[in-house]
Amino acid sequence: MSLYVQIDGADGCGKSSQAAALADWLRSQARSVLHVREPGSTPVGEALRQLLLSPATGHLQPVTEALLFSAARAELVAQQIAPALARSECVVAERGYLSTLVYQALAAAPGLDVDWVFDLTRRVHGACLPDVVLVLDVAADVAAARRADRRLDRIEARPFAYHERVRAGFQRATALEPRARLVDAGRPFDAVQADLRAIVARLLP
Repeated sequence: MSLYVQIDGADGCGKSSQAAALADWLRSQARSVLHVREPGSTPVGEALRQLLLSPATGHLQPVTEALLFSAARAELVAQQIAPALARSECVVAERGYLSTLVYQALAAAPGLDVDWVFDLTRRVHGACLPDVVLVLDVAADVAAARRADRRLDRIEARPFAYHERVRAGFQRATALEPRARLVDAGRPFDAVQADLRAIVARLLP
């Protein structure tokens, strides 16, 4: 049985580490797992990732960002995710369409229309929507402290007030999307991972 899990949340919430641990746990359950990231995991996606996240890119309009992130997502779905699901594999993706909804609509000022973003992402995904979106929720100051020891990309370097809007945006997006589940990521790593595994386990046969 295939399973498509997206792990999302603000920069510094622990997506990459939690996604890697969840993928390893699924493999320990004798599951074949594809672990991908957005944008990325395809040649076009990685090129767009560099463009979108490089500080040298400078300011982009929210609609430009949304279309570029969606273009990377379209290639990822077509080249990697859909074929893996057709092989009855599990897919663990770092980020997904809720990020576009949050960063380019709910947190941007002015932001894009929410219904337009939902329509765009459904056209990109087609029938290949995730089974669950696990949103890691952490206070903006905690997330900022976690980002402090790394080189910030173009979006991470935005003002603190923006990242506060991002957190609030993910909370609102979770309420808007029936597939989404909010998980308190301010706790120790193992406690968060245990919650993710419990949610995913209920979706497995």
